[in-house]
Amino acid sequence: MDLQNLFEIQAGLDYHIVKEKGLEGQDLLDEKILALQVELGELANELPEVFKFWSNKKNDYEKALKEYVDGLHFILSIGLELGAEKFLNSSVDWSYMDEKDVVKLFSNLFVINWDILNDNDYFDYFEGFEYFMTLGRELGFTLKQIEQAYLEKNKINHERQVNGY
Repeated sequence: MDLQNLFEIQAGLDYHIVKEKGLEGQDLLDEKILALQVELGELANELPEVFKFWSNKKNDYEKALKEYVDGLHFILSIGLELGAEKFLNSSVDWSYMDEKDVVKLFSNLFVINWDILNDNDYFDYFEGFEYFMTLGRELGFTLKQIEQAYLEKNKINHERQVNGY
């Protein structure tokens, strides 16, 4: 996965949205963090077998991948706000978390301090990024699938902005 390319593509989308919506100079970090949390909830809802012990519904991995990359859009956007793209390079040797419990991965993603770049705190942006990538791995998504789905959704997001979404 070419992470630097994804950051550049996300920067283009972010610029387009800010320009189109007249948001220049506004701090949108808190809104992006909330949007990420909403996307994580939407992702979880596509995976009822993971946590809905009361339901017989089956996981929909196709829809889950779409929700996953929606979350990736916001993680990249948050990273751009923090300048994280300088530290996460495209040839990163993914140091996935050892955690394999998807429920715990989701829980940890909800408590990450996404707005902290690097303060030697366990729950900061980089840890969150690793939790997110580990979640993708545990859901069975390959880096290639994630990147392709991201590129497809990014194109849709640009089209939405052009069409007044």
